[in-house]
Amino acid sequence: MSQAARRSFALSFYTLVSRILGVFRDHFMAVSFGTGTVASAFSVAYRLPNMFRNLLAEGTLSQSFMPLYSDAEKDGVVAARKMSGAVLSFLFVILLSFVLIVFTFSPFALPILVGGTPEYSGLVVELTYILFFLIVTASLSSIYMAISNVKNRFFVPSLSPIILNLSYLTVFLGIFPFVDWELLTKVRVLCFAIVAGGIIQLGVQAWYVSKNGEGPIFSWNYKHPAISKIFKLMLPAAVGGGFYQLGLLVDIFLANYVQNANPGLGAVVSLDYAQRLVQLPTGIIGVALATTTLPALLSSLKQNKHSEVPKEMLGVLGFAGFLTAPAALGIGILAGPILDSIYYGGRWDHLATETTIIPLVFYSLAVPFYSMNKVLISTYYAFQDTKTPLRVQAFTFVLNLTLNFSLIFFLKHSAIALSSAVSTIVTWTLLSSSLKKHDVPFPWEGFLSKIAKLVLPLLAMAAFLFFYKEMVHSWVLGLLSEKGLSYANSSRISLCAAVLPGMAIFFLISLLLGLEEIRLIAGKIFRKK
Repeated sequence: MSQAARRSFALSFYTLVSRILGVFRDHFMAVSFGTGTVASAFSVAYRLPNMFRNLLAEGTLSQSFMPLYSDAEKDGVVAARKMSGAVLSFLFVILLSFVLIVFTFSPFALPILVGGTPEYSGLVVELTYILFFLIVTASLSSIYMAISNVKNRFFVPSLSPIILNLSYLTVFLGIFPFVDWELLTKVRVLCFAIVAGGIIQLGVQAWYVSKNGEGPIFSWNYKHPAISKIFKLMLPAAVGGGFYQLGLLVDIFLANYVQNANPGLGAVVSLDYAQRLVQLPTGIIGVALATTTLPALLSSLKQNKHSEVPKEMLGVLGFAGFLTAPAALGIGILAGPILDSIYYGGRWDHLATETTIIPLVFYSLAVPFYSMNKVLISTYYAFQDTKTPLRVQAFTFVLNLTLNFSLIFFLKHSAIALSSAVSTIVTWTLLSSSLKKHDVPFPWEGFLSKIAKLVLPLLAMAAFLFFYKEMVHSWVLGLLSEKGLSYANSSRISLCAAVLPGMAIFFLISLLLGLEEIRLIAGKIFRKK
């Protein structure tokens, strides 16, 4: 098992904590705001800074910075600190300028893009004004996190999303139960709390880096060679990643179109919550693997051990497939019970669940590929190649748009989820086949062998979950309802009764077959070397 895969196991645990908090966050969001216009306005307003955050903070900025910081360290710690300080200073000015541009054009552009009533578009603009400051704190935090990750220190950087989720939960548990505010006031308070969480994120990451003697030495040295290099690397990567993020933005505007044409459908929020659910496994596995893969590959390349790259990739991709394939299958089969267990109650009703099921099933098809794409893109970044992902993502962006406009009149908002899943699978196919340009063959033989070994555990788990959903789930809900339990709590108990045995079946058969990935997990759990 590769070192990156081993480190990612620990990082996945930290990310799991964040994602569990995220599930609680989404539950309170759903029961507090439902799928109405206030919830839709928040989804659109949050998607804008989140799009740039994903593009910069969780993607091209940090991954473009890491190889350059690693090179700067060859000249000593002080050189690396000056390099990071110059980048941070320049980035801060650029981000503030970007925020001012967004503030200037939002009142004119957003009403055209989101449509709907003047009240709805006005609320989107207002919430965008509050939330867009997240792009500043998240991007600056990503530089500090990248410094720690280069040193193979992952724990404190992994706290960043936990802090943001706690800012949500503080409002939902510490404020909302004790006040009788209207929805508009609640959503404004929530937005300010989220921005406060972003500021705390930045403070924690800056403190940790400084504590380890690696604090940036700030200077307005815009001629520092690292600035031109990082933006030279970032530009194609940002454009490439921008295609994906722009696709998400187009998705939400198309969902607004569907929602305006079908009042009461709640298309915007349905897609948003479905996407958040599939981000649970992709965030836990994909981000953790991508974060640990890049330092490992950089180390191999620095030592001119190119032959180690396919081995590292195989271990990481095999681990990604082992954990995300059963998650995708489980989400697809148990979509309805999962949605009811997490979201049902308050302003979230059966109609909201029914509206979200099909998009969730479509998104689930691509869960393994979402995660593996993050690993593959990290591999290209290790070679300081950001142009190949750019070309691939440009092509799949066009493909996504074509599928959207071809299918949306038949499948409504579900077409957006299906188009996204197909585009993600095509992205994986193109990225994996293009690695040969760096004289690094994709380890097809080993990868297909790992996938073949997963077939039996996956089939057994799928058979059990399908039988439970079709034959047992409704009976359990009825039985628990007779005992006086609410529908939401009954759904949670029934879901656990399906998921826990399903996981046990998958892991037990994997253990009997001697799969390498399950041995790693068992070794970590039982503290074996």
